[in-house]
Amino acid sequence: MPLKNDGRVRPDGIEKVTGTLKYLTDRQMEGMLYGRVLRSRYPHALIKRIQTEEAAAHPGVEAVITAADVPGLNGFGIVVPNQPVFCESRVRYMGDAVAAVAAVSKEAAEEALEKIIVEYEELPILDTMEKSLAAEAPGLHEEGNILHQAEQKRGRVEDAFASCEVVVEETYETPRQMHTYMETEGGVVVPEAGGGITVYMGTQHGLKDRFQLSRILDMEEESIRVVSSPMGGSFGGKDELNVQPYAALLALKTGKPVQIHNSRKESVRAGIKRHAMKIKMKTGVDKKGKLIAHQTYIEADTGAYATLGPAILEFAVEHASGPYDIDHVHTKGLSIYTNNGVAGEFRGFGGNQITFALEGQISRLASALNMNLHDFQAFNMRKHESPGPLGHRIAPTNGGQLVLEAVDRIR
Repeated sequence: MPLKNDGRVRPDGIEKVTGTLKYLTDRQMEGMLYGRVLRSRYPHALIKRIQTEEAAAHPGVEAVITAADVPGLNGFGIVVPNQPVFCESRVRYMGDAVAAVAAVSKEAAEEALEKIIVEYEELPILDTMEKSLAAEAPGLHEEGNILHQAEQKRGRVEDAFASCEVVVEETYETPRQMHTYMETEGGVVVPEAGGGITVYMGTQHGLKDRFQLSRILDMEEESIRVVSSPMGGSFGGKDELNVQPYAALLALKTGKPVQIHNSRKESVRAGIKRHAMKIKMKTGVDKKGKLIAHQTYIEADTGAYATLGPAILEFAVEHASGPYDIDHVHTKGLSIYTNNGVAGEFRGFGGNQITFALEGQISRLASALNMNLHDFQAFNMRKHESPGPLGHRIAPTNGGQLVLEAVDRIR
């Protein structure tokens, strides 16, 4: 008996669980070409020469493009558009794009990539934040190796530590992490009559994608249509442009629909990651177990380009004291460029890393005081009318206490 949607399930639920839903990477168009992107062989190098003639002459190839084929802004990024569509003189990580091809088959496109000659001059690799912050480190961008700084302070932290009964200091490190959505980045871009395009690609921000593509293509936003659903997972990883610029440029160059669909290997290589962070915390309590002082220093590895790094650092700084009432707080943070994979949005937006560190402190303090962890958390939990972590007025909430009570019920 066929399944029917009687209104009590998600509109796309039956198609998803039965495997009949067609995603945007499944889309096929008449006369469609297959696009592929050539990415850097090195994490940090100068580009001395790019030669594409042999690739352009390869059977089945209909276009080969480089930075010279970008009519508008050769850059993207929601906050700071400093990630090149195509690198011209320098690559900063192994996901950097150098050229792209469109061909009548996937095989022909792959073969053409092998025929593009790129001559590099390797540069020192800054693969840790410590290396990037060193005085002798080369600057990865004009402004240097620090993308963003953030700070939040209230009370008198140093004086407050002097009056604490117990003080815990610890350094926490969280790793880079991949979203690993089942549907990797991809889709089809179709050139339309009148010079516009339709972009069939999974994205979290169709309007922002359209805005960024309009700058790259030197095209009015009204000429760009973005179809972003259905999408096979994102979790923040498709918040930023990925392969849209390459498919769009190839489609306009050839006058034909172009599909690009990243392999899992290429998705890992060029896709957005969660920010790796190094977090130093110092936290003190009085004899009764009341949190008195809390000091935090955050270093966030944003990788080669900005994406949403500034906003993620700000979020982490804001949430350094979590759901606890602490009178004396001082938090500082740096978002640091490296030659590692580009970091951007990932569920939690910087909150997961700082919460991991904070709750490590809370557990250590409870142990040092010989207090039950649940009781220690409840004693220091923000009150219903407490201000937010920046001292700002927020909607009254007892959410933290309700979570503790729910955990206590299932023990």
